[in-house]
Amino acid sequence: MKLLVLGIGNLVMNDDAAGVLAAQELMKEFPERENLRVMDGGTLGLDLLVYIEWADRLVIADAVDFGLDAGTVVRVDGNDIDAVFENKLSGHQMGMKDMLATAQLMGVRPAEVMLYGIQTESVDMDMTLSPQVEANMPKLIENMRKEITDFLANN
Repeated sequence: MKLLVLGIGNLVMNDDAAGVLAAQELMKEFPERENLRVMDGGTLGLDLLVYIEWADRLVIADAVDFGLDAGTVVRVDGNDIDAVFENKLSGHQMGMKDMLATAQLMGVRPAEVMLYGIQTESVDMDMTLSPQVEANMPKLIENMRKEITDFLANN
């Protein structure tokens, strides 16, 4: 089994940076190995397909807009993943929808795909997180850290 942890988002759009910042933090703690990659996917979309193809399990970190209180951390998996990317927050999420659909058509979509999202307050052009998202980044990172450590303990 191979796990890819992928943070996506845009570093210059406030809370949209949350997924990338979470991945960057986890990259310091978990160096690449044969069965694990933690990546800053930024806004790459379809360019990430080669990495997605490598993985058996994909964990995505991203900013979401579910109409919840800003900073709320959510976990989405299974069939609900595709619905999340239908309601795009930013341009890179359309790329994620296309990437997952392309991976499915090519027969290389990971068997397990999950998203850890954090509810945004703002996605304006600014390089700082909103106070609510900033305050809940440790929770987002800890959820993802647990996915990694559980995976490594069992593989």
